[in-house]
Amino acid sequence: MQFTKISEGNTCNCLTDTIENNTDKFVRKVTKSPTLKDRDFRTHAERGKVAEDKNDCNEVCGKNALSFEIWNSQSSDLLMKKYLTTLALSPQSKNNLCLVSFKPNSGLTKYTPDQIEYNEFHYDFYKEDSFSIDSLELIEMIPLVIS
Repeated sequence: MQFTKISEGNTCNCLTDTIENNTDKFVRKVTKSPTLKDRDFRTHAERGKVAEDKNDCNEVCGKNALSFEIWNSQSSDLLMKKYLTTLALSPQSKNNLCLVSFKPNSGLTKYTPDQIEYNEFHYDFYKEDSFSIDSLELIEMIPLVIS
């Protein structure tokens, strides 16, 4: 796998402690659509939001990663409650969850629970240079609906 896009313009090693994970399921909030859309899987860096301090590797690496949460028997109920609470506060936001797995050679994951708000299920996903939407296996699109 190639990761030259992540290392361009900085000296950070964002791939420290990463692994290829093609077995677990991960979830991410996306826009309303029955299928996956490229726009939902662009990093901050790809959208032009680069780190202000090129020496702050936490910021640099965070801008070059996609946020996902692991979806399993320990996390799914808690995450669903969190997402529904967020939806109630901001109903115009992304209102679907895509449950995916990563295909081989699509990228690397890193367990990163220490975000702005501690989240024990949070992972950063670093896309391989040739990543495309076809690098994800869509398991389920879950509409968020407030009952």
